[in-house]
Amino acid sequence: MSMMGPTLIVHGTEEQRQEHLPRILSGEVAWAQGYSEPGSGSDLASLQTRAVRDGDEWVVNGQKVWNTGAHYADMGILVARTDWDVPKHRGISFFFLPMKQEGVTVRPLRQITDEAHFNEVFIDGAFVPEENLLGPLNGGWGVLQTALAYERSVMGDNARGPRSGAGGPKGELSLLGLAQEAGRIGEPVVRQRVAQAIAWRQLNRLNTQRAKAELAQGNSSPIMSLGKLAMSRILHEEARVRTLLLGAESLLEGPDHPRAEDANFLALNAYFTSIGGGTDQVQRNIIGERVLGLPKEPEVDRTIPFREVKAG
Repeated sequence: MSMMGPTLIVHGTEEQRQEHLPRILSGEVAWAQGYSEPGSGSDLASLQTRAVRDGDEWVVNGQKVWNTGAHYADMGILVARTDWDVPKHRGISFFFLPMKQEGVTVRPLRQITDEAHFNEVFIDGAFVPEENLLGPLNGGWGVLQTALAYERSVMGDNARGPRSGAGGPKGELSLLGLAQEAGRIGEPVVRQRVAQAIAWRQLNRLNTQRAKAELAQGNSSPIMSLGKLAMSRILHEEARVRTLLLGAESLLEGPDHPRAEDANFLALNAYFTSIGGGTDQVQRNIIGERVLGLPKEPEVDRTIPFREVKAG
């Protein structure tokens, strides 16, 4: 609902909206995203998964990684290269890939939190119907920017709370409650650290509202990168504050120690926000170039046909 639905509204045909939006809203069809590849993460435009037209279908071969929900998805958002004779950003198309077919193999990836929400996906001769092309042929990079903006909107606006639920509500209320329970709310350093985390969350709410207003006008707002980067910093800092408040208790683990369990889980899970939806370093580049107007980083392969780009 947060990524594919809005992207369909912006770029889809009326037929595509009629077919897919009701099933997205009802939850009848589960979706996953297929962007990153083992050699194309931060430089996503260098992706090498290929789609070749065969009559009224596309035959897809390649590999994707960090695909949230691919192990249960019915449909997948797929970006694939459809023209190798133009520069890398101009030869990419955006498809809907039926996941439940021969030629699509999904393998879960074990995370540092001992969960497996992400996957690697191997695509070997899978088929995509012609009508599953979203946006113009070879114009998928622009469609992808819309989808990424909505993804970053969600990641900048919301974050996963404590896993056990025993630590109370997420965010500043949880930190205040924990400081009070620990009897440390009167310590000046503790009060300063908790207040700083609260201030960062409030500032991020305001920036996110501004970015959503731009999205509502049909713009792919680079301010979404600011919110996503801010949320990453917020989560890491709140994890550090929790550890400070618990002291030696933070060394404990397991269901018998829910406060420590939550602190440790949130500290580890914060790295998801630092990586997913584009790394913190990518967001800093976007903010520098598109928000602050700083010079772009050099890209020696940006203007040459992708077929001629050296890859290793």
